[in-house]
Amino acid sequence: MKMRKLFAGIAAAATLLGGMALGVAGAQAADTQDATPLLKVNNAQADHTYTPYKFATFANAGNGSVEVDTVAVWKNAVTKAADAADNDTENSVPAEFKDNPAAYVATFTAEQLRKFATELANTNPLPPAVTNGALTVTADQGGQSLSFSGVKEEGWYLVTDTYDGKTGTPAVVATTVKGLTGLTIKADTVTGQGGIESVGEFNAKNENPLTPPTKTAKVGTADVNGKTVNVGDTVNFTVSATVPASAANYDSYLFTITDTASKGLQVAQSTDFTVQKKAGQAGTLETVGRALYEVTQTGGATQKDGTTTTITFADAKSLAGKTIVVSYTGTVTADALTDLGGSVSNSATITTNGGTSGEGKTESKTYGFQFKKIGVDNDANALAGAQFVVKKDGKYLKQAKDGAWSLVENQNEATVFTSADETGLVQLKGLAAGTYTVEETEAPTSYAQNFKVTFGVTIAQDGKVTFKQDALKQVTPQNNGTESATATVKNVKSITQLPLTGAAGTTLFTVVALLVAGAGVTVAVKSRQRMH
Repeated sequence: MKMRKLFAGIAAAATLLGGMALGVAGAQAADTQDATPLLKVNNAQADHTYTPYKFATFANAGNGSVEVDTVAVWKNAVTKAADAADNDTENSVPAEFKDNPAAYVATFTAEQLRKFATELANTNPLPPAVTNGALTVTADQGGQSLSFSGVKEEGWYLVTDTYDGKTGTPAVVATTVKGLTGLTIKADTVTGQGGIESVGEFNAKNENPLTPPTKTAKVGTADVNGKTVNVGDTVNFTVSATVPASAANYDSYLFTITDTASKGLQVAQSTDFTVQKKAGQAGTLETVGRALYEVTQTGGATQKDGTTTTITFADAKSLAGKTIVVSYTGTVTADALTDLGGSVSNSATITTNGGTSGEGKTESKTYGFQFKKIGVDNDANALAGAQFVVKKDGKYLKQAKDGAWSLVENQNEATVFTSADETGLVQLKGLAAGTYTVEETEAPTSYAQNFKVTFGVTIAQDGKVTFKQDALKQVTPQNNGTESATATVKNVKSITQLPLTGAAGTTLFTVVALLVAGAGVTVAVKSRQRMH
């Protein structure tokens, strides 16, 4: 049988995605005219296919009412879905709706309609879809409002949403109705249909994976993402993530930024995070009120999984379409080191009703270099006790107890590195790329103090180490220009023990010549003094 219902009953279920029902605030009849389009989807998602199934027809619209009649092949499916959704303990459609269960569904509450949509979509097999009615969204159509060109008949439709072989939350949607216009619809915003103001449309709920947040990492003004840092550097991080515009359609919209810093990054306390917002990429940054979000942290720089910081917006509806920019600092610690170098990374994701995004990530490396001090005779394999300072950019390196590096002007404040017992090894760990100068300040006891060694070391951005030969050839590089490059650095007790290179005695001859020249200068000066 056909049941004549007020159009308000239809509109109560007119736009439904995931069971989202609309209630009519007011409706009026108007002159008969074609409503175009009959059915459309807002915020269509790229590569999704929306397929309409007509399960009820509309007829005899006018004076604020329309007749609802269940499509014959859908009768059993609609009855079964209505039975499951009506919360009736007897689990049965009332007798007066036995032959027209869709009319019974028009009396459902929003909660019942949500369940009805899900149950109806689970019908197996589904009766035939509307011929040529499916809407497959291309990449350049994503985010737009698109019409179902294949929907030619008024009625009540189940619209399924498939993507990448998966089935998403369905919609139950009424088309526009010829002869009924000027509808004002009050949307129930629980599941994101708040922006709907008329029948014949719905908001896509099953959003594609979100665009990963953007991250930056800087030391001062220098970008260090993909580059190098020192242990002890303070890195300024930002995370930028856009709240989907569809957030405005919800009663409340949960939006979460999860930021994970690796072991070896001492992240600022949650109270020191700055959260700002801006409209568009060129917008002005404005502070977000603390009442809108909460910052929580777990873990730490010494732990294997590092530090996880979560910025939770219990309701980001007021931020719809805006970009959230979170700023904070992280200090590189010696916990990042493995052998001479290591790395620190920082990744972030966002989670919304559309799921969890991919990662936005920064990563910075830290390196180091080492050399072996050797002597002569019994010390030919290793020499302990030699002392060095290291310079960079005209300043001296100073290392704190926790491994953090800094630069100082005065050599007296510089860290003195001493070659180790038995191995003769000198190691500097956790350094950024750059050119360093190693100056021997003290030779071991019994070794010549006038042949102390000064040489250069360069660390490239990719970690490759190159040793620069000194004038007296006391530095012997090994595997120069590799990450594992090292060198031996020789001390001697007398001039005759300096390395010989090229033709025999070239280096020795040069040194002796210099000494003789020096002696000549001394003699000349003394002679001149006698003349006076």
